[in-house]
Amino acid sequence: MKVRDSGMPEAGYWESLFDVPLILDRMGVDASVRDLTEFGCGYGTFTLPAAERITGALYALDLDEEAMVVARARAAAAGAGNIVFSRRDFLEEGTGLPDAGVDYVMLFNILHHEQPAEIVEEARRVLKPGGRIGAIHWIHSAATPRGPALDIRPKPGAIIGLMRRHGFRPAQEHPIDLPPWHYGVLALKLPAASSGGCGLIR
Repeated sequence: MKVRDSGMPEAGYWESLFDVPLILDRMGVDASVRDLTEFGCGYGTFTLPAAERITGALYALDLDEEAMVVARARAAAAGAGNIVFSRRDFLEEGTGLPDAGVDYVMLFNILHHEQPAEIVEEARRVLKPGGRIGAIHWIHSAATPRGPALDIRPKPGAIIGLMRRHGFRPAQEHPIDLPPWHYGVLALKLPAASSGGCGLIR
């Protein structure tokens, strides 16, 4: 799965665009999470810090071989033994993970893909009942230093609506502020009989 308009810049510059600890804090990536899957790990910008916070395994997926080489090398240098890397097209091939096996799925900067619904459905499949999905994306502003073209960049309401339509309950009415350039949406997997609900997590 090659995400449109997603060429990766040099790693150091890319990582200067995120406040990684703040993002993980506000998106609930912490010791309450056992096993986590990251769809599109790139250079490992969030992978390694997330792996240090959770108590189980982190399954990091990406199709970009060059980025994966960097991420693997960084994980090895850090001695991160709980990260399982997999280079695969997780829309064409699936993630290779079992049903209902993880507590959290990170969808960071990938929902401008042409098939966002399929990405969210695969996330739902691998999540345990009550598991969480966390999506972040670039704010909808031409002032952002990177990010996909504005005409394909999803606004918060679109992501919240996508979650609701595919069996998730958003944790908030408004997006989570992730300065300087991002926002986040956090949602809970509903039981199958409850799919389509539009309330908030209580």
